[in-house]
Amino acid sequence: MESNVLIYDIETRVFGKPDPKKDILKIFGCYSYKTGKYYLLTSKEQIQKIVSAHKFLVGFNNDHYDNPIITRFGVSLKYKTIIDLRKIIIQRASSMKIKAGMLGDLLMEFSLDFITKILGLVKDDEGKKKIDYSMFMKDVWTPEELKEISEYTKRDIEVTKKLYEFIEEYFESFKDFLRQDDVMRKTYLTAGIAKFSYKAICKAMGWEERYGEITGNEDTISGGYVAYPAGEYHEGDIYCLDFNSLYPHIMIQCNLYGRKKEGIIDDKPTWAGGGKWQTQGVYYADEVSGVGKLLKKWYADRVKYKEQGDRREYTIKIIINTIYGILDNAYYTLVYDSMAGGDCTRIGRQWTKYARKKFRDAGYKVIYTDTDSVYIVDVFKDQARMLKVRDEIISDIKLTVPFPQETFDMGIDDEIKYMYFFKGKTKTERASDDEMDEDDFLYKPLGLLKKNYIYVTKDGKVKIKNLGIKKKSNSELSKEIFWKHLVPEIKEGQIKFGKAHIKNLMLKLLEEDIMFAALRKNVGNYEQYAKTSPNGLQAQIAKQHGAGIHFLIPNTKNVGVGKGKSYCTIEEYKERKLNIGNIDLSNVWKELDYFIKPVVEKNIFDF
Repeated sequence: MESNVLIYDIETRVFGKPDPKKDILKIFGCYSYKTGKYYLLTSKEQIQKIVSAHKFLVGFNNDHYDNPIITRFGVSLKYKTIIDLRKIIIQRASSMKIKAGMLGDLLMEFSLDFITKILGLVKDDEGKKKIDYSMFMKDVWTPEELKEISEYTKRDIEVTKKLYEFIEEYFESFKDFLRQDDVMRKTYLTAGIAKFSYKAICKAMGWEERYGEITGNEDTISGGYVAYPAGEYHEGDIYCLDFNSLYPHIMIQCNLYGRKKEGIIDDKPTWAGGGKWQTQGVYYADEVSGVGKLLKKWYADRVKYKEQGDRREYTIKIIINTIYGILDNAYYTLVYDSMAGGDCTRIGRQWTKYARKKFRDAGYKVIYTDTDSVYIVDVFKDQARMLKVRDEIISDIKLTVPFPQETFDMGIDDEIKYMYFFKGKTKTERASDDEMDEDDFLYKPLGLLKKNYIYVTKDGKVKIKNLGIKKKSNSELSKEIFWKHLVPEIKEGQIKFGKAHIKNLMLKLLEEDIMFAALRKNVGNYEQYAKTSPNGLQAQIAKQHGAGIHFLIPNTKNVGVGKGKSYCTIEEYKERKLNIGNIDLSNVWKELDYFIKPVVEKNIFDF
């Protein structure tokens, strides 16, 4: 590990909610890779000395919170490379290849404790230590208090250190795609994914990096084609067919990096859709351009690295999946081409719609489409027949492009037996006519949402897209009901459940353990809220129960803290002899709303 790295965290005196402009530094805790030791410092001179001895300063949310406070304290951070681990996770979470289901959870919360637990760096029972925050109001501490503060601060530094070492190892392969000076500056960690990809291209092409200005006046380019679902529920032999790396293959096959610029006069052969597709630009058809060749090479390298289990496969995947974004970004001067960027998504929409039409004309039911994926029901129950149609689609497209690639194909992303879509609750979706095809006009009145669905694979896995039931903040009761009781039924083809059935599950679980109804409330010391929001729920909880994590039961009997909705401890629940009927379960009903059958009002003339 680089010895010039300092891991640090601070403890502060706060005035209401944490505010980097007002809070006062009380403790500077750190770990030095140079000495292999932990330090707890309070004087400006001590802090400046250890900061000056290191080049890289690593923390969690330090760029936003710690550093402004440290600077106001009089410590200079000039000429230091700041590495904010929270920022790295936020920027790169969607690109991280982690265990199934982990990414969705990771995106729910960006606290140090939660991230390190999700990544398996900290065990569930190794939670953040509790401390009396009023100690940070003092200027002098007893030996006992100093010991408690030291243990509390050191724990956060240890966890931050674990996360830093994980991230260093995770992005180790990024170094191979950067120039040595970027590696020395740890740009493989500090750069956003788009900038990293641009740097990788520039290195591979032998270019000196150049950057433009972003004016904010760039034209917005339409994205991929996303259809409205063809009904709420589907079953049978359902396939999700996915174009392999659609945008990179469009860039290579259509030579989008080889656009013939306006005003150029030559007799070189060109391509402008091949008589089949509409494009705005005209592209050379005699030779694949430089960046196109690089993409082709990288794609071949990725296949090889994947077979070898080489981490560079993952890095190349990130680059080629990001490359469309920098094609349409004026900041990345050497690859920027707004017209080619527009043609990339324009061609992609046409190819996707063509695949839909070919499957539909062949007798298949097309139930959904999202950018590069087409979901169809194989009504013939003949996979070989379906794959033959798929092959015809790919062959037809390749015949129309100047540089067809052997790697361009449609793979079976999933084999599905049940698929469910959901109606909107609070908003309606809009689409302009040029974004819609005949299916959309047919299905849009159903009010079904795009990008909100559940499906069950043939091997019994449940996959969820965008539904709120996955949120970490949901109640334990709704989680238990959904994952333990509804999911087994969903796997068998049922998606909607009667309100009475859900209510019986609630009652049964609450009778087994009333704490299923408790909500997790994490609060600081009352002093944090006293001036700004003394009557708020967090202030009331802190004043009544102290700082820390509390599990409180929402109730309708005004027992405990809170206004409008009350929250009581399990002890208060028992002392006041409350029962299940007194628990406020409105949040649970809301969280499970998508899965409850609508109540059908009986017509007064029905008997």
